[in-house]
Amino acid sequence: METRIRRIYVKLASLLLAGAMSSTALAQSSGDIDDIISPDLERREIREAKIDSEDFEFTVYLGGILSVEDFGTNRMIGGSLAYHINEDFFMEAAYGQATLGESSYERLSGSAPLLTEDERDLSMYNLSLAWNFLPGEIFILDKFALNSNLYLIGGAGNTNFAGEEHFTYNVGVGVRMLAQDWLALRLDVRDHIFEHEIFGEPVNTNNLSAQLGVSIYF
Repeated sequence: METRIRRIYVKLASLLLAGAMSSTALAQSSGDIDDIISPDLERREIREAKIDSEDFEFTVYLGGILSVEDFGTNRMIGGSLAYHINEDFFMEAAYGQATLGESSYERLSGSAPLLTEDERDLSMYNLSLAWNFLPGEIFILDKFALNSNLYLIGGAGNTNFAGEEHFTYNVGVGVRMLAQDWLALRLDVRDHIFEHEIFGEPVNTNNLSAQLGVSIYF
C-alpha cells in the first residue's frame, strides 16, 4: 500500500514538473514572436495641409506676362476670384490688363503708329471652368512637402484693345501649391484666342499669358 501511494506522488510530481517546463517554453516562444511581429518603431507625426473649409479663393498676380501676336511680350497685372464647387471642379472669374508695345509692322516699316497710346492699353476678363485632374505633392529641398493640384481650365470672355472689344476663348493649364490651409501659390499658363482686323483683314490670333499668383481662401 505504501509503495502504491509513493508511486502516485512520483507521477504527480512528474506531471507538475512537465507542466512548469512547458509553460516556461511557451512564454519564451511567445516573447520571441512578439519581438518579431511588434518591433519598436518611432512614428512620425505628419500634418497634412488641406484647403480651408471655405469655398472662395481670391488670387492676386505677383507677376505675369502677356504675348499678343504681332505686338510682342508685355507685363500683365490682374487677379481672379474662384468658387470651388467640390474637390474636382472650380469656377473662376479673372481680369488682367497690359500695355502693348509696337507691332512688328510698325517696327519694320517705320511708318506712323497704327494705335494711339490709349488704344495700346489692353484689358481682358473671362469666366472659366477648371478641373483638378492630378492631385499630389511637390517636394522642396527634400525637407518640405506641399500639397498640389494640376488643373485644366477653359472659358470665354472679352478682350478690349485698339478701341474695340473682341470675344475671346481661353484654354490653359495650371498648378496650385498649398503652403497653408488658407494660403496657396498658383502658376497659370493660358492661350487667349480672338480675332481682330487691325491690319485690314480679319486675323485669328493665339495670345499666350503666364502668371504667378498668391491665393487666399475665405
